[in-house]
Amino acid sequence: MAQARTYITGLDDCLKCFDQAPNNLLKLVKGALKEGGKEAAKEIRKAMPRRFKRLVSSKVVKGTLSGDYSALVGAFNKAKSGTNEPADWFKAYWKNYGTLTKRSREHKFDYPIKKLNRKRRNEVGQPAEMFYDQAILPAQQAFLRKFEDYIKTKEDYLKER
Repeated sequence: MAQARTYITGLDDCLKCFDQAPNNLLKLVKGALKEGGKEAAKEIRKAMPRRFKRLVSSKVVKGTLSGDYSALVGAFNKAKSGTNEPADWFKAYWKNYGTLTKRSREHKFDYPIKKLNRKRRNEVGQPAEMFYDQAILPAQQAFLRKFEDYIKTKEDYLKER
């Protein structure tokens, strides 16, 4: 017996497929993005220095122009550290990528450090630790794993309806 295959050849066919999709599919995707984001945030927290762990969170946002949903995971400036001083995201950024002459050579900055003819007053700078970049790959894998698990658990629920 021949298998039926569907090919989307144009934008009209694609839009027609989305119009025929069930109404609760969008809720399913948002829920999967939320669960995946939480799992990715847990993985990133493991690699963050203790002072900045509370900054890591996730949220699901809708694009203003595209209308597409996406999960944002990272260090957001909404929490304070356990110490008395605020743990702003830029301090975590400086600790991750370094400052002055000790900036990471692996990362491409929008504004690279300028070379000066005269010596700077303080050439020491914060050394780069690159803890965030090392946490990205395990966090991506955790996100995908949790996203797929959420879809599979809800798949049975959708088949019953």
